[in-house]
Amino acid sequence: MASLSVLCDAAKEKLSAEQKLLAERETAVAADREKLQAEKDAMMKAGITESDLLSINVGGQIFAVKRSTLLMAPEDSLLSLMFSGRWDESISRDAEGRMFLDMSPPVFSSILSYLRAMRLECPAKKRRSLPIDQMYEAELKAACLYYGLFPKPHMALQLKSREQQGLSIVDDEEGTTVRQTAGLFRAAFGTEVIETVATWKFSAVSISNGYMFAGTTAAADPSQNPYSSSSAFGWACDGQVYLGGTNYPGLGGWVGWQAGDHAIFLLDIEASTLKMYHSRTQTLHTLALPAEKKQWRLNLDLYGQADVVKLTIPT
Repeated sequence: MASLSVLCDAAKEKLSAEQKLLAERETAVAADREKLQAEKDAMMKAGITESDLLSINVGGQIFAVKRSTLLMAPEDSLLSLMFSGRWDESISRDAEGRMFLDMSPPVFSSILSYLRAMRLECPAKKRRSLPIDQMYEAELKAACLYYGLFPKPHMALQLKSREQQGLSIVDDEEGTTVRQTAGLFRAAFGTEVIETVATWKFSAVSISNGYMFAGTTAAADPSQNPYSSSSAFGWACDGQVYLGGTNYPGLGGWVGWQAGDHAIFLLDIEASTLKMYHSRTQTLHTLALPAEKKQWRLNLDLYGQADVVKLTIPT
């Protein structure tokens, strides 16, 4: 009875701590909402609205653009924040009082065209790069990165397993831990279909039999051995590289997984590529995916008991 009492007390303390943390987070969220509303009220009072027509001097060329067009950039991007109306007074001005951007006009024109296409619900939403004359390519790429024009890659962290025993998937503040507890060949795969770009990091904490497959699959419910399915692309043990379920040993110089390995993955749907940077060998590997549209999900297969892999957000 004494041990049961101790467990109950510990559970109560944990619950109390979690409730306190939740209350603190709710208080912080409420404060942020109040601050945001105050800023909106101030903007309305100053006559600042999304329908404002802005005159912007870009490298000596004058552009007329609606504020709402510039706000088509991701909400947390520098471009969106700059033209939200909250920071108008801090933006550089030319001699005529117009907002000034030190940027080549063709670069801004390309960005503006993309944002206008976004307003028209065009497929531009899934772009990760913009067309421009070759002499401006480097500047455009740098501007898109600096101003945060494209949404940040999605962190595809949520996993699930097939209806089978022997695989534990536990989420915590750091990420997701996948642990095989029984049987052979257990598969975990993403709960979300990756629509544009996704990135994730696999860390091999323990690989008892030297086997692990990490990559992507288009199967909604992978089979017992999903690495051999026709939509499996990724890297396994002993230099195995799978393209559409077919093994191409040693492709790209791949040597295989070891305990302690770390790898960062980047799946780009538009480019039809799956890339992996393997830290131990300091090598970037790239696999070409089929161009036709598929419902891609991340995929992890373990082989032996006590295998443990950690899935986290890349830093």
